[in-house]
Amino acid sequence: MAVPVDPGPNIEKGYPIEILVNKEFDKKFQCNHCGLILRDPIQSYCGHRFCRKCVEGVISSGTQVRCSSCIEEGAEEDDYSILRQEQMFPDNALKKEMIKIDVQCINPGCDWKGKFKNYDAHVAECKFRPLQCPQCGITIESSKLQYHMANECPQRKVKCKYCNIEITFAESENNLKAALLFFFKEHYKNCPKFPMKCEACGKKKIPREKMQHHIEKECTQQKVQCLPECGALSREQYMAHLDKKPGLHIAALSEKINRMEVEFGNALQNESLSKTQLLEKLQQQEQAIQSIISAGIPGGSGDLGAGNSQDINGIRTRCQTLELKIGTFEGIVTTLHREIERCITALETSDRQRSADKQKIEENERKIRQLERTVSLKDVALAELDLRIKSLELISFDGTLIWKITEWNKKRREAMAGSVTSIYSPIFYTSRNGYKMCARLYPNGDGMGKSSHISIFFVVMRGNFDALLSWPFTHRVSFMLLDQNNREHIVDSFRPDPTSSSFKRPTSEMNIASGCPLFMPQAKLDDPNLAYVKDDTMFIKITVDLTNVGRVGSG
Repeated sequence: MAVPVDPGPNIEKGYPIEILVNKEFDKKFQCNHCGLILRDPIQSYCGHRFCRKCVEGVISSGTQVRCSSCIEEGAEEDDYSILRQEQMFPDNALKKEMIKIDVQCINPGCDWKGKFKNYDAHVAECKFRPLQCPQCGITIESSKLQYHMANECPQRKVKCKYCNIEITFAESENNLKAALLFFFKEHYKNCPKFPMKCEACGKKKIPREKMQHHIEKECTQQKVQCLPECGALSREQYMAHLDKKPGLHIAALSEKINRMEVEFGNALQNESLSKTQLLEKLQQQEQAIQSIISAGIPGGSGDLGAGNSQDINGIRTRCQTLELKIGTFEGIVTTLHREIERCITALETSDRQRSADKQKIEENERKIRQLERTVSLKDVALAELDLRIKSLELISFDGTLIWKITEWNKKRREAMAGSVTSIYSPIFYTSRNGYKMCARLYPNGDGMGKSSHISIFFVVMRGNFDALLSWPFTHRVSFMLLDQNNREHIVDSFRPDPTSSSFKRPTSEMNIASGCPLFMPQAKLDDPNLAYVKDDTMFIKITVDLTNVGRVGSG
């Protein structure tokens, strides 16, 4: 019978249960193998859920494995309890549920909380996440890693102040200062730059690597051997000694030169004798070779021996030529080998740098995407605030509104084309807690005035204080199209019909508009003596007669 198999310690298992804010969680979020929160959930044919890596590790073991949960439930004899790769499928429905779970970061010192869908992104950038020191291998917070490597790591690099060589320092657990002193004391015994003192002349700060040169060439108190009758003198006294007794030293020098000439002559004579003996031996060897060649060929003659000698000389010449070529090729091969090694080293360095750059680019791209999302949210919030500010700037609380309509020609063309037939004015009120109102303008007319007049209507809107106001709305409304040359304004007004639904208390966002469909002929807009439209802008003044309006509750 098949049995459960451990996928191994190197398999990436699920998330720790401690990340969940609510400890009373649904058990369906747990992996049926590792018991942790599901990572990339996979559902088997038997209906149980596993982490993708857990189930892949179990199946790849090469053993026919049955679901451990099925075994616990007593269904191990069923065929569907066997875990097969082709019967696994991603549990996307569960993924959608999991992304809404409230989670928290379990790194010590981190107080981050959020949704499960953001957990992996946070963990990848959490400054409290534990990292392994590349020098000593201990685990430490990422924010403290650099300080640890420079000041606390027992395997950190220590630089000698004399030779600047970096050496790994094995820190003592009990006494850091004593260990540091002992460590450098051992290094100073061999440091080539360590300053030393000449015991003979007392000169200080001589690098160890130059001490021998100082003793042999520079030290004024070092003993220099003169003639046997003179004895040993200090270098400082030596030159003065030579000046006091020049004849004695010149005579000794001449005697030594003569002795060297005799020795050199004898050596040269011996060398000449040896050379003569070698030439004689070489001639004897050549004669012996010639004799052997002649004796080895029946009826051999001098011509044949001479022919063989020529062959031998030719072979020698070819051998010498081949040796020269081999030497040349060896030099070329050595040079090419060094060049290949240099290129391989450069390629490896380039690959490492490219990998590091790629990681940095990916990290920067991830940060940029996060910043872009944040900026987009801020832009939306700013746009909403800007719209609210503009609306508040235009709101009137005295029953009068001067409506500025920009881009008039564009709006008129859109109305004539039927794409945007009407436009609404900003909201205005009769008082802070009075009626809420606006105007609606048809640039190409509406109803009886369609295509011939400009139509304008008054709209009563649902407000916050409607319950305190008198209904129906009965106050006279006036419209005035302002001539920007102040010559001839167009004025029209009407008194609301109390029986019309347009002036009863609104039950929706706004009532049906009512007003002046024949407010102004369109042909009059083109009159050159009048300036109803100037710089593509029109002004309309809407006034509500507040003569009979009392306090809130009286109308």
